Parts: sequence; structure tokens; C-alpha cells
Amino acid sequence: MFFSQESLKKLESAVDHAMHSEFKKDEIMHKFHNEDWFDENYYKRHILECVIRIHMNNELDANAVRVAAINNISAAKQLSYYLYEEFGHDEMFGQDLTKYGYSSDQIVSKNAFPETWKLMGYLNFCVEKFGALPAVVWDWFLEYYGDKFNNFITQKAGVHMGNQAVSGAASHVAFDEAEDHSGMMTEMLSSVIKTQEDFDLAIKHINSFVPMVGEYFQAVRAETLS
Repeated sequence: MFFSQESLKKLESAVDHAMHSEFKKDEIMHKFHNEDWFDENYYKRHILECVIRIHMNNELDANAVRVAAINNISAAKQLSYYLYEEFGHDEMFGQDLTKYGYSSDQIVSKNAFPETWKLMGYLNFCVEKFGALPAVVWDWFLEYYGDKFNNFITQKAGVHMGNQAVSGAASHVAFDEAEDHSGMMTEMLSSVIKTQEDFDLAIKHINSFVPMVGEYFQAVRAETLS
């Protein structure tokens, strides 16, 4: 097997470096993820986008399963199971969005930031061109990001807004911790990263989509803090 724990550490290092670069570009993004800074409107808009993106991500993964089923059955099976487990996660955040006054009509892809369209468009395009690898690396990134930041952000929001206001997000954090997808994600990565060329492509995708994540947070800042 080509993919190893050393490979995983290199991917994590690439993400950490890329995220650090984005934090340097946007002070608010840095504070939101690492310090006590908090703004209620910023947080609420972020949660809205998270739910919209979950819907778009499910479509991405379904597309990746279709593509992988042609020549990578192992990846298709593992990604199918991961997608099955992810279905319904949006409903946890949706409980909070209802409290914030959002309606179901607002939680649709047309209301996402153009930066999110760009990000998801990039990923879908790459899946069509390169197979399931971009989607799997992105899903792994989301799990890695969640492990590093989601609990901190949710607890901070609870301090400022009250725990009841973030009960859905807190349930999602607890659910993710109980599921512990780390082993599953490593297996998924190994199913698509089989050569040095695959690994180099994974790094290239990380260095492409993390800056788009940074662009998204700049859009949240522009809409809610300007």
C-alpha cells in the first residue's frame, strides 16, 4: 500500500500551512478560528452557509461515487458508506437556523456566496477530470478541519449566544466525535492515493481549495461586518 501514516502527516502539514497563509490574509478569519473574538451575525451567516454547502457536498460525493464506480470500486464503496453516514447532518445545524429566523426557502444553493459556488464548481469539475480523488481529499479536509476548529467555535458561540442557541451545532460536534471518522478517512485516502503522482495531485488540490475557503470567509466578513 502506497499511502501511509507519513503520507497522512504530510497532508495534514500541507493543510496547516495553507490555513496559516489564509489566516495571515484575514485577521477576522484567524480570530474566529483561534481566539476569543466573536460576532453573532458572522457566526449565523457562517452556519447558514455550512448547511447549504452540506447539501452541495452530498451532491459532490454522489457524483464522485458515480465516477469511481467505473474503475475504482473500493473508493466507490467507501465513499458511498461515508455519504450514507453524512446524510442528515444538515438537520442538526438546521435546528439552530430555525432559531435564528431562517426559513427553508433561504437554505438553498442559490443563496450561497459566489465563493462557495466557485469552490464546489472546482471540486465537481476536478472529479469529472481526475476521478474521486478530489472529493475524497476534500471530505478528509472537512473532517480534519472539524476536529481542529468546530468544537472551539461552537463552545465560543455558546458562551456568547447561550448553549440553547447552538444546541444543534453542539449535537453535530458530539456526533462527529462519537463516530470518529479518522480511520475511515485514512482508508478512503488510501483507495485514491496509490502512487506518488496521486499524492502530488492531492497536495495540489489542497493548495487550490484551501485559498477558496479563505475567499469564502472573506465574503462572510464583507457581508456581516462591513
